[in-house]
Amino acid sequence: MVVAEKGAPAAAGTWGRSPYEVLRVRETATAGEIKAAYRSMAKRFHPDVAADGRGDHFVEIHRAYEALSDPVARARYDLFMGRWWRGAERLRSRRWETDQCW
Repeated sequence: MVVAEKGAPAAAGTWGRSPYEVLRVRETATAGEIKAAYRSMAKRFHPDVAADGRGDHFVEIHRAYEALSDPVARARYDLFMGRWWRGAERLRSRRWETDQCW
């Protein structure tokens, strides 16, 4: 299911947004839903069509689509970045001082 809204995806250079948020799709979206979301947003934010003529939003949309359209890249993102982004599993930092039995 595509969750589309009007408006820009985000300000260019914004960190902290997952590719799913940029394309406005759920994490369980199929490849067809991701492609449909990308095409609809690309039509609105392409530099040749956009009112402001800037391609910042389009670049962000394209990078999100690149990450989610390739099944291997998407699986890698979901495995590593997805968990970190959602905060489900924080990586535990091991330090010499805390690992010693004093």
